[in-house]
Amino acid sequence: MVMAKKDKGLLHRTFAEARECVKTNNQDRARDLFDFMIFHVANERWNNDIQAEEKLEGVKVGVWLERAWYGLENNNLLL
Repeated sequence: MVMAKKDKGLLHRTFAEARECVKTNNQDRARDLFDFMIFHVANERWNNDIQAEEKLEGVKVGVWLERAWYGLENNNLLL
C-alpha cells in the first residue's frame, strides 16, 4: 500500500511562494509573504501559548521566524 504524501501546511506554502517571488523580483509580494509568516507564527504563539522550541508543521517555531526574518533581511526587504 502506498501512502499519499501529506500536503504541506500554510507556512510551508507561504515560504515557498515568498522564495519564488524573490527569484522573480516581485519584492512587494515577497515582503508581504515573509511578514505574513511572522504574523501567523505570532498569532499561533499568542492564541495557543506555543514556545519557540515547539513545532508548527513539523518545524520549530524559532526556525520559522528565522526563515522569515532572514528572508526579509537578506533580500533587502525591510522597510
